[in-house]
Amino acid sequence: MTSNEATRRRDIRVPRKIWLLALIVVLIALLLVAQNSTVLFPQMTSYRLVDQRTMAVTVGVAPCSWTRVTNVAESNTDVRIRVETLPCPIPLPQTDALDLRELTVSLADDLGNRRVTDAQGQAIPMRQAGP
Repeated sequence: MTSNEATRRRDIRVPRKIWLLALIVVLIALLLVAQNSTVLFPQMTSYRLVDQRTMAVTVGVAPCSWTRVTNVAESNTDVRIRVETLPCPIPLPQTDALDLRELTVSLADDLGNRRVTDAQGQAIPMRQAGP
C-alpha cells in the first residue's frame, strides 16, 4: 500500500463524533414520531365563563399527562375547541384514574350566544360558577 492509498483511506473514515450525532438525531426523530402517534383527544366535560372572552374548559386526563388547548376556531354561531394530551410515557401507579383539569381558552370576540363545541362538533355543557 502506498502512502497515497493510506491517506485516501483516512480521509474517507467518518469521525466517531459524527456517528454519535447522527445516532442522537435518529433517536430524537423516533421519539417525536412515537409521541405524535400517542396524542389523545380527551373528552371535555364542561366549561365555565371567567368573563365574556375567557373560558375554563374541564377535561379528564391522566395525572401525569401533558394537556393543552391546540386550536380554537370561532364563527358567528360556534366556538370549536380542540384539546390534545400526551399520556404518561411510563405506566405509573394511579395513572388509570383520571384527574379533572381546567384549561383556559381565550376568545377573539365575546362568547355571546354562540354554542361551545369540541373539535368534532359535540356540544360542551356550560357549568355555573360555584365554590
